[in-house]
Amino acid sequence: MCGRKRCKVVRCETILLDIEKTVHEHARQLQSICLGLKNANDRVISDARKLFRKGIKEFFVGINRFLREMKELYLIFSECSLETSDSLQEVKLEDIMDSLLDNLKDILQFMDSNGTPTSLIEGLEGNIRFLKNFILLAICQGLQHRQLEDLLSHIEGLIVNGARLTFMCRYGDNPQMNHVNELTRRIKPTEYHICKIYVKVLQDVSLGSLLSSHPTTPGSQRPVFRDFVDSLIFILWELLSIDNSCADTFSHHLQELFGDLTFLRFILRVHQKKLDELYEKLHDLIKVVVCEAGILVCYLFLQENEGGIDKELNILFLEFKEKFKLIKVEEKTQKFSFLKSSKFPQTDMMRFIDSVLEKLKFPNPNEADSAALAKSKFRTIHRDLAFLRSFLVDVTLQCDQNEKLQALQNRIVVVAYETEFVLDSLEIGDAIQDLLVLVDTIIEEIKLIKNEALETFHSKRQTSKVQNIVKTNSVIPSTGEIPLLDESVVGMEDEAETIISQLTRGTKQLDIFSIVGMPGLGKTTLTEKIYNDPSIVLHFHVRSWCCVSQVYSKRSLLLEILSGVIDDILDHREDDLAEVLYKNLKGKRYLIILDDLWDTSAWNSLRSSFPNDCNGSRILLTSRLHDVASQIKPDREPHNLRSLNKDESWELMQKKINNLEGCPPALISLGMEIAELCKGLPLMILIVAGILSNTNNDTWSEVAEGLRKGTLSTSEQCLQTLELSYSHLPDYLKSCFLYFGAFQADLRIRARELLWLWIAEGFVERTGKVCLQRVAEGYLLELIQRNLVIVSEKGLRGKVKYCAVHNLLHDFCMAKGNEEYFLRCLKEYDLGTSIETNTSYRLLVLCKIEDIAESRVLSPRLRSLFFRADYEERYARNWYNILYNLCQSRLLRVLDLRRINVGSFFPRVIESLVHLRYLGLSIEAPSLTIPSSIGKLSNLETFILERCRGDVSLPDTVWNMKLLQHLCLTGALGCWKFPTENPDASPNLANLETLSTVVFLSDHTMKEILRKSPNIRRLNCNLGATGDTGDCMILALDFMTQLESLTINQIPHDFHYLHLELPWNLKKLVISNFHLPWSKISVIGNLPNLEVLKLLKSAFVGKIWDLEEGSFPKLRFLKLAGLHLARWNWSESEDHFPCLNKLVLEGCRYLEEIPSALAYVSTLQTIEVFGCKSATSSVEIFKKTLMDMGNEDLKIIIQPTRRKRY
Repeated sequence: MCGRKRCKVVRCETILLDIEKTVHEHARQLQSICLGLKNANDRVISDARKLFRKGIKEFFVGINRFLREMKELYLIFSECSLETSDSLQEVKLEDIMDSLLDNLKDILQFMDSNGTPTSLIEGLEGNIRFLKNFILLAICQGLQHRQLEDLLSHIEGLIVNGARLTFMCRYGDNPQMNHVNELTRRIKPTEYHICKIYVKVLQDVSLGSLLSSHPTTPGSQRPVFRDFVDSLIFILWELLSIDNSCADTFSHHLQELFGDLTFLRFILRVHQKKLDELYEKLHDLIKVVVCEAGILVCYLFLQENEGGIDKELNILFLEFKEKFKLIKVEEKTQKFSFLKSSKFPQTDMMRFIDSVLEKLKFPNPNEADSAALAKSKFRTIHRDLAFLRSFLVDVTLQCDQNEKLQALQNRIVVVAYETEFVLDSLEIGDAIQDLLVLVDTIIEEIKLIKNEALETFHSKRQTSKVQNIVKTNSVIPSTGEIPLLDESVVGMEDEAETIISQLTRGTKQLDIFSIVGMPGLGKTTLTEKIYNDPSIVLHFHVRSWCCVSQVYSKRSLLLEILSGVIDDILDHREDDLAEVLYKNLKGKRYLIILDDLWDTSAWNSLRSSFPNDCNGSRILLTSRLHDVASQIKPDREPHNLRSLNKDESWELMQKKINNLEGCPPALISLGMEIAELCKGLPLMILIVAGILSNTNNDTWSEVAEGLRKGTLSTSEQCLQTLELSYSHLPDYLKSCFLYFGAFQADLRIRARELLWLWIAEGFVERTGKVCLQRVAEGYLLELIQRNLVIVSEKGLRGKVKYCAVHNLLHDFCMAKGNEEYFLRCLKEYDLGTSIETNTSYRLLVLCKIEDIAESRVLSPRLRSLFFRADYEERYARNWYNILYNLCQSRLLRVLDLRRINVGSFFPRVIESLVHLRYLGLSIEAPSLTIPSSIGKLSNLETFILERCRGDVSLPDTVWNMKLLQHLCLTGALGCWKFPTENPDASPNLANLETLSTVVFLSDHTMKEILRKSPNIRRLNCNLGATGDTGDCMILALDFMTQLESLTINQIPHDFHYLHLELPWNLKKLVISNFHLPWSKISVIGNLPNLEVLKLLKSAFVGKIWDLEEGSFPKLRFLKLAGLHLARWNWSESEDHFPCLNKLVLEGCRYLEEIPSALAYVSTLQTIEVFGCKSATSSVEIFKKTLMDMGNEDLKIIIQPTRRKRY
């Protein structure tokens, strides 16, 4: 022990005792505060909160008193390092590195408090883990200390520096992050002498694998090699993730090596009988391959830093691939016997087989010498699979009753999916020679199935002739009125009035009311009717809705409530959310809905955030559990929602069954009986009505017979009815319905994105010349008309904007999706589950990110991956665990990672997923440059990017993405920025339909870009203006003949256009900051198809708007917000707004009155006025006049303040 260190030991012990004393004292004080909260009222809780914060602050002040001296002592101790030859032995080294890794994890917990860049610490952590696994690999293989001397000497300095840096990062006043970078660089083999140390050890390990008689068993060595391969994957991922010459030069080799390592990782990590046998047989070869992979990685880093070894690297790659092929060949001989017992989706299998048959017509073997052989084999598969397809047409209806036929059907589905796997693997560049073993196995399996199918034919005296196949295409339903959520309310009017009265009257104290009832009884429907009632809207200053459900987190609940109260909810830290909510509710009369509570813990975590200001604020909760509501409000009996009586049940069913007029009396009588058999459960009535509306009269009798049995509980009978409803769905709707299981329960799903997903999955088949989007809309309407899907919100043009499914239906979709291998859900880490999901086709991940790295869920056959974590995961530190595992799922078609913040750059691994059709990412960055490699995603149809706060620059390769249809940037303040150099020489994006949000620096640039996308239907853009030429004063977009929806905002705000030229096909227009004179409004008023118009924030300037006769012939919705308009003139005799349904005035503080002629607009249903102080009195007079005239149908809502956003 050095002198300085010995002198400080006594002082260190004293400091530790003082710290212990300080901790105990403050802990006792805080515990005393918490104990005093039992059965406390809101005032006491509020005071306790202040005391608790004060106590915490004093605690940290007390601890910080010791910090300076602790820093000095720590630096002295770290300088007195152990001697390598004496104390730094291998076992102690492992312990030291474990402690260092623990410290790094702790630092990551405190990132927000000291501002340290997260990615640097994560990189350091991964590289130190690499060092640890490297030394353990050497020790495991029996290398002697003399063989490790150089390595240990190198590691000692790194570890001492690492320990000092971690301390400074956590406690230093100004940690120098360039030191972190330098330490990370020194760990990597970027310099020749470091590379030589690593390579020498790996060569010794590899040689020892071949010659050693080391007594350790293969099983004991397996975890060590597994962890080392994990580390290689991590540092190789770092190399792949950054722009550098090495990654560009050896891009193909790097991706191949990455895929090979993830394959080895699977063999080493997953304990499955076939893989265990494979490892036992090839463990020596696997060790050699792992060592050679490590040597390759070392030389790759050396090449990146120093260069000049291209030839050596190519030779090493070839040698590595030759050895790796020996493992792959052995693995492939076992693989298909394992896969034959696997399960693939059974839904809509005819459509899927048809798609495979279509692909087989044009296989794409990428090696000329194997092309002829491969194409011959694919012709054989095509011929035999076509026969099996026709066989399935004949026997599908009998499969459920015949186990042998069911087994044949399953085997046919497996070979179809395996054939697709081979074909798509060829498209991403896999060698046909590597796939021929699987191709031959498929051919043999098809022959066996075909023989058994022929026997079945003969046994039934049927012919084996391939029959003509008639495909059942969907019929697009009529686009009639779409029912909203509360339009099916029957028998609840009196209950709604009772609860509304309770909420708006009574005590001024904060009060809690509850609605309880069994699932499907209509609790949420009734609550939503109450929530949107005009008297409720007028009475409460603030309303917010929060869906709790069984799985929740306090953060997610607070964020959901806050989203109805303030803007920019994600700008606040998690620890502050409760206080932010409290402050923003303080002094306001509020109504908070807590829907679907399962226990009291959610309420207990939120209750302190609701202030009691004695102003009549209310909490309304719903629960299926009476005890939960009673515990939350013991002195009030919950409102027990009753079931419907016989007449109400029949009334609801009549509303939902089409074309009952003219039905024979016997059928009406049967319908009334069916309604009564539904036991007054609205959800069950709706599901049954959906079946009866789409079936013949014989099915009515079948349904009635099933309900008459009466031996099941109501919940069981409801599930049985769901099963019956599902069985009556046509094949093309089953997949679409089960897809709702890929979303969280209680989630409002944006209909547009749902349809894009259906199309990307291949569920939607083109019908004649009708576009896929139109066919998909038809599918959704069919599900709505069958009462399986709820319309949560309509768009302003009457289309479905948001939709959802009831919780019971969501549970059914999850269970049925799992049963039919349509969709697997990973809820928590379970290695056994990862084995089962190895052949999962679609995967919904609800577990934590770190669990993904520990499981084999991202398999080569995975086609769709949805990460739907809770809000906490948006800020997870180890998101890269998912990204670098994506390399093993290169056939992905759908990837939605929007619930994870994947860092501040576009992940390079995405470029290898060339089959992607749908991509959703969340990248939090002040600006972003999309790499040119995105052009490799030639199949991409939809790209949605969230959370970027500035310009997102697109590369010129974007023009090569010919199938791109929807390019969306949502949330925050980000805008797409297209390349502007020589656009005329680039191909057109002829399929682009949606572009949101994009920035154009001038109208000239705007025209250049948009002329290359002639079929855009929805455009959201910010428009700059140079102002240097006269012709830029006219904004001409009339050439965009397909445009239906345009949202346009001008920047800078001080440049004014004088005229607009808009396409006549436009149906929706949102315009802001154009400062146009009101005399130019006629350009908009004369648009013949315009249905929705929003004029926001200085869209037009001037005090007077004189409306011209005959304007706005089809306008249904008009919103004026943030305008300086004072008078709005139009005479009663003129025919204005003949189709107007809704008028919204917001923040127009100079508006003196609304036109009295509005009373003569016969189609007008709603007027909403927010924050228009000068016009309030005229609106109230207008409202009274209407009531005097007997017009009580027109809803008029007046609030003195504007809403939280335009």
